[in-house]
Amino acid sequence: MKNAAGIFVFVLISSIAAAAPLAVAQANRPNNQPQAQPQPHPALTKTDLLLEVRQFATDLDDPNYDYSKVPARMRQVFTDMRGITDGMDPDQVRELRTQLFQEIRPALERNQAKIQKAMQMAFLKELQEPLGASDDEFSAIEPLLEKVVDAQREADGGMARFRRFGRPPGQNNSQNSQQQLSPVDQATENLQTVLDDPNSSGDQIKARLDTLRQAKSKAVQDLSVARDALRAVLTVRQEAVLVDRGILD
Repeated sequence: MKNAAGIFVFVLISSIAAAAPLAVAQANRPNNQPQAQPQPHPALTKTDLLLEVRQFATDLDDPNYDYSKVPARMRQVFTDMRGITDGMDPDQVRELRTQLFQEIRPALERNQAKIQKAMQMAFLKELQEPLGASDDEFSAIEPLLEKVVDAQREADGGMARFRRFGRPPGQNNSQNSQQQLSPVDQATENLQTVLDDPNSSGDQIKARLDTLRQAKSKAVQDLSVARDALRAVLTVRQEAVLVDRGILD
């Protein structure tokens, strides 16, 4: 499997990217403390690690699973894998990694949209306190805030570049996912398709490139509209907090 390690990094990157402005907000909040790093489970064997990953895959397909926990679970798998493979023969390490990726990748891809949405909503909820909003106030702010974050991600180039991370050339996201792509994502995928084809003409590439630029320009306009709608329900202090967090300009 080409660049097999990419799937683990891909999930972490795409989850963070789904809520990128909010991740910055969390990092910049007062008295923010570094996250505790996971420690390897003691005396873990290769069989134990495989069972851990299989249970993770099973949990991902459980509709009641809390998908905001995915990055922490991924970090724990990384840590446990390092603990087991430390000093192991390189060929054995590659074999184990390939086996792990084969176990977890389908479940990660099937549930990518849920993972992204859960991460985004978790970050959004953490803004209620710095905004000083009551539950009723935040219920009015949250959907508008979500639209801004979605629009900001789209204006920044969408998620297609992260979904392609670790994929073999020529294999696009639409071949492996049933989730609907945003206009920027779809235009990015379409451009990559012609770039992957060595027989594509200059005119074909230019047409796809123009479409992508148009989609990004529309996304920037949508972001401006979403930000204006959000500002309309905020106090001056709340607006300043979101400017400080990079969500408003």
